[in-house]
Formats: sequence, structure tokens, C-alpha cells
Amino acid sequence: MYWKLRIPLFLLTIGVISGLYQKFPWLFLVDTNYFIRSALFIGTVGLLYILLEKNKINDKKVHFTIGLLFICIGFAFDHFMV
Repeated sequence: MYWKLRIPLFLLTIGVISGLYQKFPWLFLVDTNYFIRSALFIGTVGLLYILLEKNKINDKKVHFTIGLLFICIGFAFDHFMV
């Protein structure tokens, strides 16, 4: 069974960016109010997702275990960076 990488890469991107935002907040200018921090987070995730779409990385098909591995890596990265 094969999956497209669209959803696993999206969840991996959210996990990695969330972990980085929590561990290194000074890198992303998050010393502002909550609205601007949320907008920066969503904008960063959106920008990376658009780059993945433009390079057609999201259309590649991989075995579902690799997709699950990407999802678990994103979750673990976010969990352990706190």
C-alpha cells in the first residue's frame, strides 16, 4: 500500500516548526503578542508547504510505513524539543 507524501510531510513540517518555535523563540521574533506569533507560525508552515508543493515532493508515493515514520518523527521532534 502506498501513500502520497502530502499529509505525512505536512504533519512532519508542523511538528518540526512547532518544536523549533518552542525551543528557540528568539529566532522567530516571537517576543510579540499572541496574534503575531500565531501568524508567524502559520506563515512559516504555509511557506514550507508551498515550497514542497512547487518542487512536487508531495506527489511522490512511498510505502505507508515511511509515511507513518514521518508522522512519528514530527510528533517526537515536537514532544522532545519542549
